[in-house]
Parts: sequence; structure tokens; C-alpha cells
Amino acid sequence: MRFSALVLTLAMLAPAAARAQDGSTFKVDFTIRDTGDAGGKTGRKYSLLVNRGEKSTFKVGNRMPVATGSQSAAVTVNTQFTYIDVGLNIDCRVAEIGSKVGLHADLDISTAVMPEKTNPIPNPTISSIRLNIDTTVMPAKPTVIASFDDPVTGRKFDIDVTISKI
Repeated sequence: MRFSALVLTLAMLAPAAARAQDGSTFKVDFTIRDTGDAGGKTGRKYSLLVNRGEKSTFKVGNRMPVATGSQSAAVTVNTQFTYIDVGLNIDCRVAEIGSKVGLHADLDISTAVMPEKTNPIPNPTISSIRLNIDTTVMPAKPTVIASFDDPVTGRKFDIDVTISKI
């Protein structure tokens, strides 16, 4: 039984080890600049190691409670909540295309805006920005892959990527 578990583990790890030996691992650096953020000038940096053709996922943020219903008994009120993820989610894949690197990235940037305190059960408003990017960039050269103004907040966002082969 132990032998078969070892063989199964080696079989699962062998493709990753082969990719690492042929130099098909890339470091993908995302820099997100937000003019409404204190760190907006230098930007927030997020790095992932990605094997060629494989999807890598990066998630950072919080879970926000949102009231979805309530039940009243004679003396108590039972409020039901669901939780929504807010923050940054990045899914990306890379591939070599000649002397360039192809990138497919899905970015989801979300934040909660709390309502005024007049509501007895204040549910937040979720502000969300979603990007689906397919592009080709030069290796090791920072490249702006998206630049936009948020129509809700009026803040300007710039997203740079630098991809280096490891």
C-alpha cells in the first residue's frame, strides 16, 4: 500500500519536475497602480511563479458578511449571513511565442464600500473590476497591459506586467 502511494506521488510530481528541468518556469510580476491608494505611485506588487501552459492562481483579500435574511421570534432576531470574497484574484497562464511571451490573465479587483449607519443591518456595496487579458510581451520588460478609469470612483488604474524566464 505504501509503495503504491509512493509511485502515485512520483507519477504526479514527474511532469512538474520535467518542466522545471527544461526551463519553462516563469516569474510573472504584476504591478497595480491606483491613484486613490496611498501606495498608488509605486503600486502594489504581486508575483507568481508559473509553469508554461499551466494555470496559476493568486488570491488575497477578506470575506465580508452580508445579511441575506432574518427571522423574528418573540424576543430575539436571528439574522442570516452569507460571505463574499473581496480583494484581488489573479489567474494566469504563460507560453513562449518565438522571442516573446504570451500571457492570458484574469484579474478581479473588488472592495466593499460600507453604507451609511442609518440602516440597522448595513450591507456593503461591492465595487468590482474584472479584466480578461490576452497579450504578448517582451520578456523581462515592464509593459502596461491595462490602463483605465473606474467609472464608479473616478480613480485611475494602471496594470503593468513583467515576465522573466527562470
